[in-house]
Amino acid sequence: MCPPAERPTDAPTARSAASRTEPAVDPAGETLAQARTRILAMFRTRRELIRWNPVSEYVNTGHVGVHELRRAAHTWGSAALIPTTEKALDIVVKVILRADDSNGEIQGLVGSLLQLHAELCTAAPPRPAVLAAWLIGFRFDGTQDYFEPDIADYAHALGSPGLALLTERLDALEAELPAPTDGLDFSRDLIGRYRQRVAVAAGDSDALIASFGELTRSYRLHDLAKSLVEVGAIDQAIAYAERAALLEDGWQAERAGHYWAELLHKHRSHGDELAARRLLFDRHPSAKNALALAQTADAPNSSVTWDSLAEAVYARLETQHPRELITLLLGRGLTARAWEAGERLTTDVTLWTALVAANEKVDPAAVVPVLIQLIQADLAVSKPQNYKSAVARLRQLRRALTATDDAARFPLLMAELRDENSRRPTLIQAFDRAGF
Repeated sequence: MCPPAERPTDAPTARSAASRTEPAVDPAGETLAQARTRILAMFRTRRELIRWNPVSEYVNTGHVGVHELRRAAHTWGSAALIPTTEKALDIVVKVILRADDSNGEIQGLVGSLLQLHAELCTAAPPRPAVLAAWLIGFRFDGTQDYFEPDIADYAHALGSPGLALLTERLDALEAELPAPTDGLDFSRDLIGRYRQRVAVAAGDSDALIASFGELTRSYRLHDLAKSLVEVGAIDQAIAYAERAALLEDGWQAERAGHYWAELLHKHRSHGDELAARRLLFDRHPSAKNALALAQTADAPNSSVTWDSLAEAVYARLETQHPRELITLLLGRGLTARAWEAGERLTTDVTLWTALVAANEKVDPAAVVPVLIQLIQADLAVSKPQNYKSAVARLRQLRRALTATDDAARFPLLMAELRDENSRRPTLIQAFDRAGF
């Protein structure tokens, strides 16, 4: 079984059965029962949590409650606060069922409570049967289908007996399911995720691989590689990450490829990483992959220099992805070359915004006509965000004109803009606020 994760320095600590009864009252004169009642009240609410402000207020109070649970655990021991934390989770889960949590704040509160629960159980492990029953019940009792405790966080608390009990219970749950079909099977997928985390908690790479079942998609192979790293099976993780990178052609395979290259960077030779980076660019030509390849090739111990690769990379991007070429050139600090490529290859406003920002101090005279065109493009549409963008570009224009000793031209340009947009009071007010 994997060794338990190192406990944070402020994590709750275990106390003996005798010490858990002392002190019966904390230094502030509060008993454990009083503390439980007070803390749980922080998670209860009768308010309608539909608007974000009430939701944020509720969540802020809840995080204070998490802090108070942690503080109480230091006073009365972790074991005494495990049931209270479970009750708090039960309360918050029921709250979220009737709340608008589109900004994810209540989910974050549940995550903090689950983290605390795992810490408490690690510090003072409950009986394996009791903890295994709670871990199953929290997700499988039908109350909610949002949250899953991470079994790996409970590896120390469960031990081998608890993990065996969890496996038995998962087997029983799966046996109760109807025969599988060709469609989506959420219940089996859920049981499968639990099995995966049980295998991680046990540190069993063979069981972990088996728990993933058929591996026909890059994202599944990628997830398996990450889990294998958790159990220390680095060689297998690298092999599965490589399979994930090569299995498909889409963004999931590309993301898996990045992970594969990161693993090679940490655990293999520089040559292995360089070969992977070249392969990634060949399969997914983009500025991001080219920049990663350049960084790898620039390493002091590299057998291949970026200069020997650069022109072929630039040529391919210009042919296939001109936008990516400009982004790459800017990322490499080749501002003049990026500007020249922009003039040949694109009229994209976003790219020209980046080009102006990069070239403003290098060649202010060159950015002046471009900024005027961008400002005109902004003002072609009467929207507040366009006005905000135009004002920001006007500040750039004023700096550029000042740098070219042509500052007197700016008031003339502003007079023209005010005259052309005299029937746009919101825009005129924006000009006034900016001091134009």
